[in-house]
Amino acid sequence: MSSCLVVGEPELRDGLRDLLARPDIRDELERVWATPSREEYPHPEAVYRELGARGWLAPHWPQEYGGLGASAYAAAVTAEELALHGVPDSVRVNTIDNAGATILAAGSEEQRRRYCPGMAAGETVFSVLFTEPHAGSDLGGITTCAEPAGDSWRLTGSKTWNARTSRAQFGLCAARTQGHGDNAYAATGMFIVPLDHPRVLVEPIDTFNPEKFFSVRFDDVVLPSDALVGKPGQGWSLLAEALGLERTGICFAGRARRWFDQLVAGLRARGELTGAEDEHGLGRLDAEIRSSRLLAWRAVQGVDEGGLNASAAAAAKWWSSELAQRVAWLAWELLGPAADRDAHFPDLALAAREAPGLTLAAGTSEIQLTTVATDLLDGGDPWEEQN
Repeated sequence: MSSCLVVGEPELRDGLRDLLARPDIRDELERVWATPSREEYPHPEAVYRELGARGWLAPHWPQEYGGLGASAYAAAVTAEELALHGVPDSVRVNTIDNAGATILAAGSEEQRRRYCPGMAAGETVFSVLFTEPHAGSDLGGITTCAEPAGDSWRLTGSKTWNARTSRAQFGLCAARTQGHGDNAYAATGMFIVPLDHPRVLVEPIDTFNPEKFFSVRFDDVVLPSDALVGKPGQGWSLLAEALGLERTGICFAGRARRWFDQLVAGLRARGELTGAEDEHGLGRLDAEIRSSRLLAWRAVQGVDEGGLNASAAAAAKWWSSELAQRVAWLAWELLGPAADRDAHFPDLALAAREAPGLTLAAGTSEIQLTTVATDLLDGGDPWEEQN
């Protein structure tokens, strides 16, 4: 495998497509898509382990930590192909793109070797514990505290809206570190928390979403000193760096493409495509999806070159997630519940249930638009070439 994979690189993309078309893998995915309404879909563990065994779950990671030593383009190819094939990816995003990226960027060598190989193999799962009941995702408003206690840390507080936490063995938790930094953001640290700790309480939150969310409470949880990733006040910069690939919008653009193509196939099979094209502007919608993919890959280029423009990434994430949401809801409107098990759109029900959360994940649409507007008002250009 090349150490400088680029978009469309055939070896990785073709390999992913061949794997995801394999009958046993397809069977597992179809069981996921057939999840009854109001139930949580299962984690496709076999898919993740097969990806991990080939180094494809985190291909941009160094080989010693379970990757292929490839570029950010390779990671984006994996993200895009999983979306195009309807593979649930929150476990990958939380474990690889968020927690794993943080540990690789700032963790000790012992932390990298302890956690990253299992993460890359699809065996170790992390939950991301940032959002709080009264602070949302604003790290400046969090109240969860990690106080020094001799050679340990004492963690107290609550997190909410955490996806797939019951499936995870560890959480990456953002907490205030007393006495570090002169503002709320600078006083944030990142901690690795074992979720089976007796003083960690994990409770489900009932939602419409096809994957469960959880609240997590820390009741004076004592953590060893090496639970801290990086420095006590480094959390904010680590979060911004870890969200880089997720905020390119590549997985949202992939969803939009998959769902649109399945919508067109379903309408064609019903003999309703021509009427829908005229009434709902499907040609224009197809062009929007193509443009969202181009925006996403431009943002991936920024990640690969180490100069991701925050407003360009925000624009790509906003556009692609809003677009995927519109496609899912249009498909539900035109095909309806009767297509729940339709061969042309096997994951329609899951798409409709997932759609509301697309504009919240990786930062709300409002936050993304604020980022873009701030840059423009300051005289910037989200797509200007970086020096």
